Amino acid sequence: MLFDFHHLKEAKINYINHAVRIFKISIVLIVLGIVGIIHGLFPFTFGKTVSNGIKKIANEISLF
Repeated sequence: MLFDFHHLKEAKINYINHAVRIFKISIVLIVLGIVGIIHGLFPFTFGKTVSNGIKKIANEISLF
């Protein structure tokens, strides 16, 4: 669903806490994207960093 105006109520979280949580996750995803590009160019670096990072984020999101 593109717009869910009841999302915060259903998640039982206020706007500020939601925004902070999502900003943190978004920053980590951006960093993991950059690390993935570096790994693509230099495969001997960051061997499991991206996959471990994504697994960690998926686990955190499942706890929401």
